[in-house]
Amino acid sequence: MRLVSDLRSRPAGERQAGFTVLELIVVLTVIAVLMGIAVPSFLSARSTAQLRAAQADMRTALTAVNSVYIDAQSFSAMTLTDLTTAEPRIKWQPGTTTGGPQTIAVDLSFNLSAGENDPGQPAILMAEDAGNGTCWYALQADNDAPWYGTSARSGPQCQADDAATNATSRTF
Repeated sequence: MRLVSDLRSRPAGERQAGFTVLELIVVLTVIAVLMGIAVPSFLSARSTAQLRAAQADMRTALTAVNSVYIDAQSFSAMTLTDLTTAEPRIKWQPGTTTGGPQTIAVDLSFNLSAGENDPGQPAILMAEDAGNGTCWYALQADNDAPWYGTSARSGPQCQADDAATNATSRTF
């Protein structure tokens, strides 16, 4: 009760401390402008970081593949367990479909054929979901340098088998 009586007894010219509506609008406008500048920059930096992480993971995965190849002497003799043992930091995905961002799907049963009557040579196909709508691909055949490629993700996941058509460059 005392507070109510104190408010009523305040002199007419005395103002209570606080912000005006105009001051609050100006502050909110400045914050909105700063957010408008910062958010696109952040999203661009995040997307670039995801792409670079996918590239690094793919290179590391290829190093693991080649390490296992030295022991197995053929891609057809490899298993996912061998790859996981060679590089446990990589999120190897069983099957030919990625399981989400930063996972690598591997097709160990692919034969790279040069023509209709060519039985082909064993090859390994890999796909990684970068997490930003991009799939990275690598194709490594017996006794050949790797091929790399990238494309926009066409479905909810990346397919390792798509590396056969998307891995068209010797460099990232």
